[in-house]
Amino acid sequence: MKTILFADDHKSIREYCREEFEEEGYRVLLARDGREALQLVRQEHPDMAVLDIYMPGGTGLEALEAIKRIAPAMPVVLFTAHDEACLRDQRSRLAAACVEKCADLTELKRLVCTLLTSQNGRAAVRVGLPPSRHMENSAC
Repeated sequence: MKTILFADDHKSIREYCREEFEEEGYRVLLARDGREALQLVRQEHPDMAVLDIYMPGGTGLEALEAIKRIAPAMPVVLFTAHDEACLRDQRSRLAAACVEKCADLTELKRLVCTLLTSQNGRAAVRVGLPPSRHMENSAC
């Protein structure tokens, strides 16, 4: 069973993601901020991380940098309502993708599946752009 770490400062979003991804068969870890996410990466070694960008107590971009030092091959997705930060901040290039937050998690689920089943943990995904054909043809 693959493990996904979700970090978001809003409890309702964390719990919603947990419910949705557990239904898909994933083990889900939850963090309230970037510091807690890093602690869970060190302790639990998740297969991937999904991070909000703006969180008190350690932002998603700070956590992204640190995760890439700890586990360089781990795919990390930035899941945010502030997608312009994905395009502006150079650290976002370390992420596999940037996905806009919305109530429909279909795109995020497809992306997670693609990243976790790709050979090198990086799918043909471009930050801030729509899913590639590779994702649309995925078996997920």
